[in-house]
Amino acid sequence: MAKPKRFITTPIYYPNSRPHIGSAYTTIVADFFARLYRELAYGTYFLTGVDEHGEKIQKAAEAKGETPQQLVDEMASSFKDAWKRLGISYNRFIRTTEKSHEKLVREILMKVYEKGDIYKDVYEGYYCVSCERYYTEKELLPGLLCPYHHKPVEKKRIDAYFFRMAKYRDELLAYYRENPQFLPPKYKEEILNKMKDLKDICISRPVNQVSWGIRLPFDEEHVAYVWFDALLNYMSGLDDKMQFWPPDLQFMGKDILWFHAVLWPAMLISAGFALPKREIAHGFLTVDGKKMSKSLGNVVDPLEMAEKYSADTLRYYLLTKLPFGDDGDFSRAVFKEAHNSELLGHYGNLANRLVKLWHRVAGKAEIEQEGKLAVDECFAKLESLKAKIEELAASNDVESLLPFYANDVFMDGVGAINAYLNEKEPWRLEPSEAEPILRQALEAFLYVSTLLKPLLPASTSKIFSSFGYEPCVSELELGATLSKVKTIPKELFLFKRVE
Repeated sequence: MAKPKRFITTPIYYPNSRPHIGSAYTTIVADFFARLYRELAYGTYFLTGVDEHGEKIQKAAEAKGETPQQLVDEMASSFKDAWKRLGISYNRFIRTTEKSHEKLVREILMKVYEKGDIYKDVYEGYYCVSCERYYTEKELLPGLLCPYHHKPVEKKRIDAYFFRMAKYRDELLAYYRENPQFLPPKYKEEILNKMKDLKDICISRPVNQVSWGIRLPFDEEHVAYVWFDALLNYMSGLDDKMQFWPPDLQFMGKDILWFHAVLWPAMLISAGFALPKREIAHGFLTVDGKKMSKSLGNVVDPLEMAEKYSADTLRYYLLTKLPFGDDGDFSRAVFKEAHNSELLGHYGNLANRLVKLWHRVAGKAEIEQEGKLAVDECFAKLESLKAKIEELAASNDVESLLPFYANDVFMDGVGAINAYLNEKEPWRLEPSEAEPILRQALEAFLYVSTLLKPLLPASTSKIFSSFGYEPCVSELELGATLSKVKTIPKELFLFKRVE
């Protein structure tokens, strides 16, 4: 029986500035799950990209003396370059200025309009350009400030088109009940409370106010509200691969959960499409206990951290040291400690220690090319790691998978091999006695390293390239890996100490 598919998305990012640690965090989390499901032989499609329309882009371009198209072309390239340097394995990078995306947005708008779910009216409200959204007065901070950007909002009155979002309140609530995984547990109550006062949403701007956007097919004097445009990237980005619909795991920061949990499924119900399976939100990041800001000089550049340490160090820290779903703190001291003590000291030193011991103590032994190694009982529990990963992945238990990888797979799995070597002390034995011990340890090391591929893709790729054989998690069998390698390297340096 074929395994199910997984369609995984990040939000599409505003390209009015270069990628920051927040967008890197969301994208690395999504990439971890995309890599994991590929390792488990699920049909996997991973989509990311940039959201290129709207007033914020228009104003940023004007400030730079560029056209909006020039700005988004430049910024889209910076995102692609950043994701390449961070090892992001997306299947598709979508840009909302693509003609295919514009075509789909206009088709969906017309479909929803013809259904009677779009009407014209006058809108007056408080608007935050940075959020590209309206707020009610009670949602704002004292002094009419945006709750997220702490900047003054603008009061606007415009002729615009509205989407009958309130019409779908009962259907949405029923979907939440019937699909308890859809809303993130930590933010479910907040969404349900706001649903009590659900209103229709303004989905257009007059061209004379915002010209940078997709024109409405039924009124060319209006452009589509950036959120109605942007959310449809999850469909246009599939191109001809609609067999992956609907999205299974949609990752985002908590500030945009409302749009994904309410507007997005309401749009899909109106247009007649199946709804996403899970909306997964993470919290905000502080740096050393303080809010990130240019004035404080504490903004973390993900590419700079990856360059100084490694892309895998950035992944490891973000995936294992932050409480996914909650707000988290980026500590430079903890980051450095994770690199030097855990990645280099716990894992990297084990890798080099093992291959050097093999060549020093048991180097004349041939690698067994046939038969399955009878694995020492202290390593038998490693098979339970794979079984647990498969179980959590099958149930989309995102919240449990990350700590399981951090504690059970990395710390305990690698720790078991280090403990085995320290107990057996093969360096004190004759080659004939040391060889079976090192064979056991190498087998366990390759097994655990295979499980770690989604967490540490660059490091594990280097390992398997050195051994001349790369297994995948779905085919992994304890006792049958070492016999398939072509060679054992004489040294294996995965990480460099950072002073």
